[in-house]
Amino acid sequence: MTTSAQRAEAGRRPAWPDAVWDAAVLRALDARARGELEAAGKLREVRAGDTLYRAGDPADVLYAVASGTFALASVRRGDGAASVIRRAARGHVFGEEGTVLAFGVRQMDARCEEAGIVAELPVTVLRRALARSGAGDHAARFERALRRALTDDLLRTTSFTRNLPDRDVAVLLDAARHAHVARGEHLYREGDASTEAYLVADGLLQVQTTDAGAPRVEAYLGRGDLFGDDELEDHSRRRVGVVAAGPSWVIAVPRDVFLAIARRERDALVRARRVHVDAGAPLATSGTTTAHVFKDVYRLRVARSLLVIDQDSCVRCGHCAWSCASTHADGISRLVRRGDKLAVVKADARAAAEQVAPLLVPNSCQHCKNPSCMIDCPTGAIGRDARGEVFIREDLCTGCGSCAKGCPWDNIQIAPRSDPKSAYPEVAVKCDLCSESAAGPACVAACPTEALVRIDPNVVLDEIASRAPRAILPPRTAAWPWVTGAAVAAAGLATAHLSAWTSGVLAGGTCVLLAAYAGTKRAPGLVARLPFGKRIARAAYVAHLALGTLALRAALAHTHGRVPSSWAGALTLAIAATLATGVLGGVLHAVVPRRLTRLERSGMLPEDHLARAREHDEQLFARLTGRGELVKTLYARVLAPYRSATYGPLALALSGRSLSEERRRVARQIEGLLGGRRSEKHEGLDELVRLVVERRALASARLLSAPLRAFLPVHLAAVAASVVLLLAHVAAVVAMAVGAR
Repeated sequence: MTTSAQRAEAGRRPAWPDAVWDAAVLRALDARARGELEAAGKLREVRAGDTLYRAGDPADVLYAVASGTFALASVRRGDGAASVIRRAARGHVFGEEGTVLAFGVRQMDARCEEAGIVAELPVTVLRRALARSGAGDHAARFERALRRALTDDLLRTTSFTRNLPDRDVAVLLDAARHAHVARGEHLYREGDASTEAYLVADGLLQVQTTDAGAPRVEAYLGRGDLFGDDELEDHSRRRVGVVAAGPSWVIAVPRDVFLAIARRERDALVRARRVHVDAGAPLATSGTTTAHVFKDVYRLRVARSLLVIDQDSCVRCGHCAWSCASTHADGISRLVRRGDKLAVVKADARAAAEQVAPLLVPNSCQHCKNPSCMIDCPTGAIGRDARGEVFIREDLCTGCGSCAKGCPWDNIQIAPRSDPKSAYPEVAVKCDLCSESAAGPACVAACPTEALVRIDPNVVLDEIASRAPRAILPPRTAAWPWVTGAAVAAAGLATAHLSAWTSGVLAGGTCVLLAAYAGTKRAPGLVARLPFGKRIARAAYVAHLALGTLALRAALAHTHGRVPSSWAGALTLAIAATLATGVLGGVLHAVVPRRLTRLERSGMLPEDHLARAREHDEQLFARLTGRGELVKTLYARVLAPYRSATYGPLALALSGRSLSEERRRVARQIEGLLGGRRSEKHEGLDELVRLVVERRALASARLLSAPLRAFLPVHLAAVAASVVLLLAHVAAVVAMAVGAR
């Protein structure tokens, strides 16, 4: 029932044009229902070129066109760009997702082509208005009409139906059955009868086979994929199982209808298949897929803004977490550099096997499309803005922890509240994308090697995207041109005839600038808040490398290539030590991260190494318990010596072999002893090989991490000595100048 305030407001506003109600699905609404919708909805004048919504936006409004033309566009499966699926003009409605889909997000983009007027009809009010108007039969027809329109749009975005004639699409629409599958629920299992083919309307599903009684994921199916048709022709039973990796919506087509169309459109069927199942043959997939060691691909499917770290570039300096903590008043970092790893092929280099980006997904809020934390919050403290960013209203948060428990990926923390007078001593904290910072997320801005980036997995990752993926990592600012230029300038100094004052000022100035770099590192939060903070960290890092090349040459020019027995000589040696340790650090930064990445199964901090090693030892002895004598003998002859080798971790670190390469190497040694004769008596041997190799890799990672962390204190000590000696030298020169007067 409308309130008196709503009736008064409706009385002040002009009535909506009759054209709004010309749509067939709205004609049965009575005057009262129309009044409720006018009070709750909005009439919008839209200019040509304006975008009403984009794919992925919340879908809680139905649009009715009073005038103008609106284009609905989507990326068809396999295309690289969006194409118009249909156009809506006067008397049409669009935006049906809000009335049909359980997930409440837009499936297409809506853009105005010809200026006009649209009415925004809130879906919840529309349903209530239909029910109260007594049009029960019409409400059912309304739902069916909208579902059919939406299904028509979605079918035309799939690779199978996009080129079918209209008569075949109409047959599919008449026969289609809609099924919503909850996360973890099977659509069908191996051995089930095959009665339907399926098209994925939304969501993510896993294709599974059974390996020794355990499920094995073979492929993923996303929006627009066709599946389940392989067994229909010969009435065979399902050769694989399909389970929802997240809440999914599929369109099921009965066997007879599907085969009748598929036999006429065989080419369309072949093009549409991305996953193909043949009797007696391994499951085949087409297209490029994401190679990953990720535990939960559904996480990528629902993420809007996923923080990833390029492990080949990350120097493990910790500035990301440090800058995050310093940006927030409570001093608590919203990210932890632990997590799962992805190994994804770069979009611009698919032909080269080495062009793979090893990405770490650290613990940090990913601003989900359907946030579990928001659903579980009892006070409504968690909200989502128009851009989809999830935020916490601290004034409404009671610190109950429901959101932290509801987040499947542990990306919310419960922390002490900064206001001690609050009735609730704790509050939920998570990444807010540094929404108040001009430079964006502080962690990304503060990274000196540009190893961090926020991505939308649904756009850039093959396994998830329904379009040609974009580049995952942005291009980095190259350091070598600047360092080369500094080296050329340093060579020029060697031939220049500079006065003592000129060369001294040049040497002192470069030293001051080099020392100033430490200031930018000590205040990453301040740098990240600057308008160009995202570029400052990298620019300062590159400038530091270039100035270091100049500094020693400037000092030698000042002393004419000699090391005098004075403050100037000590300063020259200190600058030389600074340069030497800096060069060592640059080499370590270039070499060590790549080798560490090849040895790490998952992202972890240096302080995790010992605890992880103890876990491996415990697992190893647990796996040995109860094994047969043959397995224990092989362990004693091969794996035990491998595990206890004194210089084994160093050899692995220097070899450059990856974890999988080392595991295969050790496995080949055992296969050589067995002569290729494997039996049930060797059960558990592969697991033992994995554990001993990962145990050695952990020790190798500790060896590689040690110089990466140790060089910095030595370098800083040399910098401090240079600054102190520079001040002493300047003071001595000034004293001499004053005395000479």
